[in-house]
Amino acid sequence: MFRHEDIMLFPVEVSGNDPRAAAMLQEQFGGANGELTALLQYFTQSFGTVDPVTRQLLLNIAVEEASHLEMVGTAIVQLMAMDATPYNAAPMLKPSMAATGQALVEAPSLLHKLVDLGGVGPLVADSSGAPFTGAYVKSTGDVVANLTADIAAEQGAGQVYFQLRSNIQDPGLKRTLEFLEEREATHSALFSEALERVKDLGIASKQGHTVLAHRPPALSRPYDKMLEQLQQRASGEPLRDPIAPHMVEVQLAEADERVAQLV
Repeated sequence: MFRHEDIMLFPVEVSGNDPRAAAMLQEQFGGANGELTALLQYFTQSFGTVDPVTRQLLLNIAVEEASHLEMVGTAIVQLMAMDATPYNAAPMLKPSMAATGQALVEAPSLLHKLVDLGGVGPLVADSSGAPFTGAYVKSTGDVVANLTADIAAEQGAGQVYFQLRSNIQDPGLKRTLEFLEEREATHSALFSEALERVKDLGIASKQGHTVLAHRPPALSRPYDKMLEQLQQRASGEPLRDPIAPHMVEVQLAEADERVAQLV
């Protein structure tokens, strides 16, 4: 069950009208690394996650991503100078469609869409106007693959917020973006801890081919032999006795944990 409360996770208070900044923020509303993507990705992944702790983590962060989506959407509306959230708006911010209209004179088509299609509200699209697609959402039956994708998603989102913060002048908006950037870093750390947890507990051992804890012999043995030779030679000196493929025993790890040996 989910419940909406009329209070922002962090106050969104822009200093003035800036439709171009609103268009830039669309990237984090409906873009590949945006909040809508994160919300749907973690929510979708939670259904197939057998570990209750990891599933709850995914749901908790998914709900927070919904609040981030609300913050980004609110900022877009305020930047378009049509304040739809008086309980959270800066006291001096007033709707100004005249200012928005002036910005539209030389604005990209996305701003026209924000006005004509969104009613100056956000669109389910990225900053170039490309519609949101489910292809952005990464969800497989492998919990390690999912958490690895989630770590990458949070790092990507944090980078986008950093770039936005570097290219936007509004001090109130900068504070909001900085908060969001910090939360993405926190989520990335939480997912990293969850990844180590499922590896340590062997939770994924019965879910497909994921190799936990250690490198499989098929990878470790050839490289370990190579590293051993590299450590014994002088810097820049070529290998005296290259390792031929037929000299390396190959082992393939199977899903049922049996090992087939190939020579």
